[in-house]
Amino acid sequence: MTKGLVHVRIDDRLIHGQVAVYWCNAVNATRIMVANDAMYDNDVQKAALRLVVPAGLKSSLLNVETATKNLVSGKYEGQRVILVVRRPSDVLRMMDGGVEIKELNVGNLPAREGTVNVKKSINVTAQEIDEFKELDRRGVKLTGKQVPDNADDDLMELINKL
Repeated sequence: MTKGLVHVRIDDRLIHGQVAVYWCNAVNATRIMVANDAMYDNDVQKAALRLVVPAGLKSSLLNVETATKNLVSGKYEGQRVILVVRRPSDVLRMMDGGVEIKELNVGNLPAREGTVNVKKSINVTAQEIDEFKELDRRGVKLTGKQVPDNADDDLMELINKL
C-alpha cells in the first residue's frame, strides 16, 4: 500500500457512521480522505461531509487527481489514512496514477438502474463488474464487508457466481 494508507473502502455514502466510528477506530485512522470528482464539485455535499468527521480526525475531501498526487508524493506519510471512494473506477484511476492498493473493502453500492445484487448492500453494474475484475487482475484483494467485525466475504467469488 502507498505510505500512509491503512484502509481503502468503496462506499456510496462516503463518510457516515460505519466509516466515521467503526472503521476509523478499527484501523486507528488519523485522517479520513474522500476521493471522488462528483463529491468534490458539490459544495453542499462537501460541507455536509465535513460535519460528520469525528472530532480529532483530519479530513481531506478531494477530487481523484489531487488525492492521487497527494498520496503518491508522500504527503500523508506518518499518518494513518482511511481512503473512501464512491466507485471502483475511482480506485482504478488512482492506481493508474501510481497509488498502490493491495486490499479494497466494498461496503455499500446501492441498487441503481441496471445493477445486480451481489450481497446485502452491494449492487453492481456490468461496468463495475468489469472494473472489479480488472482490480482482481492487478492483484487487489477484494472483500465485501459492512463493518470490521463482519466476516470477510471474497467479493470476486460472489461476483463470479452471478
